[in-house]
Amino acid sequence: MRHNLLTAAAAASVIVYMLPAGSVEAQSRAAAEAAMTRMGLDGSHESISYESVDYRNGRYSLNDVTFSNFDDETVDSTDEVHADRMTFEALRLDSNGEVLFDGLSLEGISGTDNEDGTVIRLDRISLDGPNAALTTDFGRAVAGETDEDYEPAWNTYEFEGFSIDGLSGTGADESGLFEFSLARLVIENYTRVELGRLAMLGFGFSGVDESGDDVTVSLGEISLVGFQTQAYADMMDAAAAGADDSSVAQAYYQSAFLSPLDVYDSFAIRDILVEASGVHFSMDHFTAAMERSGSRITSTAELGSAMLIPDPSKPAGAQLAMGLGMLGYEQLELRMAANSIYDEDTGRAYTTGDNYIELTDGLRLEMGQDVAGYDAYLESLPDTMATLGAMDGSDEEAQMDVVAQLMAPLLINNISMRLVDLSILDRALEAGATTQGISKEELRVQAGAMLGMGLMAAPPEIPRPVLAQLSTALTNFINQGGTLTVDMTPPAPLSIGGMLVDIEAGTFDFNSLGLTFTSEAP
Repeated sequence: MRHNLLTAAAAASVIVYMLPAGSVEAQSRAAAEAAMTRMGLDGSHESISYESVDYRNGRYSLNDVTFSNFDDETVDSTDEVHADRMTFEALRLDSNGEVLFDGLSLEGISGTDNEDGTVIRLDRISLDGPNAALTTDFGRAVAGETDEDYEPAWNTYEFEGFSIDGLSGTGADESGLFEFSLARLVIENYTRVELGRLAMLGFGFSGVDESGDDVTVSLGEISLVGFQTQAYADMMDAAAAGADDSSVAQAYYQSAFLSPLDVYDSFAIRDILVEASGVHFSMDHFTAAMERSGSRITSTAELGSAMLIPDPSKPAGAQLAMGLGMLGYEQLELRMAANSIYDEDTGRAYTTGDNYIELTDGLRLEMGQDVAGYDAYLESLPDTMATLGAMDGSDEEAQMDVVAQLMAPLLINNISMRLVDLSILDRALEAGATTQGISKEELRVQAGAMLGMGLMAAPPEIPRPVLAQLSTALTNFINQGGTLTVDMTPPAPLSIGGMLVDIEAGTFDFNSLGLTFTSEAP
């Protein structure tokens, strides 16, 4: 009987499109009510009740809705959740009697946790353009047909948009009162191929810590655009099919490491502020992007300004302020930039433009690299990771052999590091001299002497001319500041895997590194 009713209801929802225009709205409402009956939302549902319904222009709305009698352990302390309105767009049944709809929204949502008194409110939750797999599982879940034997097809879900707007809450814990808010969470154009956009906007939290001091956290934006979900489709399919951990891991390796390296278009974090325990941390932005042009993938990243400022009136802040004060700082500011190119045709990855981490009025570390063979390395990575996962963890020698084989295709053309003193050297010498009760120049001499003694103890495998060059460069840097440069340009491209093997065998030739050490006065 139930099957016959569902079949009839499904047929009604299909026939509606063949009727004259004057009867379309009535028949559309009938199709929507058939779907409501399918979900048990005809007034007989044990956990969902409502005061009235409206139907207009394809929208079926439930008014003054109450959700209760939760079975889910994550919400069982909340006896009821209320919504002013729950609206379905184009609600209907398909030919198999399963629920379909073009959109779903809930407005004016509120609930109270009966255990700790936390109150949560949301202006709106909406789902737009869900696919049939998602609406089918939703309909069955509402109808109470998703027991422990039911396997939802969550790995095949797709939708045009999902958003949460105007989330706010208040409550109390052992430390005291707290409140939080989120202006918006949005997911756009999610498919098994790509996630169009994920963004969390306008998050805020305020409360107190265990000592009663105020805690404030705010975040303007965290967003991800153009993420290639297809890179993880195999892993999701394996997990949804109930595969064991090893199979899921293998699917992950095959998906993630064989996917294009430009796995997203852009990523951003903006306007972070944290104030807690006498410490203020802020970051105006961190952004990253990947852009493809033919076989070349350009990656960029930038940290605009990250600030750490202590509040000496608080114990933790006073301790941090004292440490910074020893170096002559009242606050710290960090900046960074990274730019690189990977060419899929040649397998070469190299830096270009600015690549640095800088402590304002302290030091700047600049880096560069040119490494070939990434194509062969990435191709063998999934199988190698699976092999390592199946190996005996105590057999370190065998693991090293596998890693060396993996790294063998990677050829170093150049790796460089440039340390630019922006005052940190004098600050450190000044602090050290004060601690030891000597002059800064005396400490400078001591540091140079200790450096020389340390280098004398270097292994005999390291060529003495290399050590002499390093000693000269470091001594000059300590004495005059300026810039210290370490450059590795092998006479011939150097295999990282081959280097690991030679080091392990004790046969590595340090001259093959092509190391040079230089210093420049400011």
